[in-house]
Amino acid sequence: MPEEGWRDIEPFERRLDEWVEVLSHRDQACGPDDSYPFEITQDGLQLRDEPSAAYLFQLLVSLGITDDHDDGTPVYKLFEELSAAAAGRYLGDGKSTAVFGWPRQDLPAGFRDAVTHLVDLLREGEACKNRKNLNQSNDDGLDVLAWRDFPDRRPSKLILFGQCAVGRRWKEKAHELRPKSWCKRNIAGTIAVDPIPAFFVPRALSEDDADDARVDQLLLDRCRISSLCGRTLDDPLEQRLQDWIETSLKSGRHGDC
Repeated sequence: MPEEGWRDIEPFERRLDEWVEVLSHRDQACGPDDSYPFEITQDGLQLRDEPSAAYLFQLLVSLGITDDHDDGTPVYKLFEELSAAAAGRYLGDGKSTAVFGWPRQDLPAGFRDAVTHLVDLLREGEACKNRKNLNQSNDDGLDVLAWRDFPDRRPSKLILFGQCAVGRRWKEKAHELRPKSWCKRNIAGTIAVDPIPAFFVPRALSEDDADDARVDQLLLDRCRISSLCGRTLDDPLEQRLQDWIETSLKSGRHGDC
């Protein structure tokens, strides 16, 4: 082969090596239980026999596929459910969670009633604050929460407040939620320990983007969420994600894995 041909091949090989390193990192970051849905082989990427719905769902969302579920659930609400599941598994048994983001499906629709319900769930604070235009707040930036109780179920516990972002302008939302300020605005009484802020995004972030997003908060990106939920999702949510994936793949979009 002429020398010019080798010069053309070398940049391609370097780029290929970089991508193998990236994909290998994602495989490792998703954990040891095959939560990364692809196998890296000599022939390229191969989809596993039972791929993780958590990862594939997030991958498709990050590629811009945002069609509603067949049951009418918006894709961002599905991601909130997945994020709440990840938060619950990170803190404990995965059961002490709630989706607070608007529009609410399990908690009361009105903001005041939803905050009152949240106070009852957490057993922290006294009630919802009585302030002007309270019910116009929708969710005031709080999408999901999780907590870890002690057997005595008394105040003073670990609580996580999270915000989710599925769109391309996710960076603008990365530091909007300030749990301490949120509690001061909306909850009367005392939260014994300020909730931990967390940010959930369905993307596999570059190191530079991750450095920005994780300043002063927990960052749960595609790989971290998959490591927590890849093989442990409750059957109803797992099935809904699978159904959404099957419908979305008909669009024929594909890309960065």
